[in-house]
Amino acid sequence: MAKGMKLRDVKAALHHQGCHIISDRGDHTKWRCPCGHHSANIPRHATVTPGVVRDTVRRLACLPEGWLQ
Repeated sequence: MAKGMKLRDVKAALHHQGCHIISDRGDHTKWRCPCGHHSANIPRHATVTPGVVRDTVRRLACLPEGWLQ
């Protein structure tokens, strides 16, 4: 089961996996995986909720299992 995480930890994990920002408008930051076929939206809150963590792992399917926890 996914747990809530601090935004800085999620950003660090995304950078570590080679993901990059493709859009930084509004309330969310859009990230793209290294293969270029998957993307995920991360809200810019201090804490990322468990649902968003689960959705991010699901949407960035090309990354290795367990990369965000």
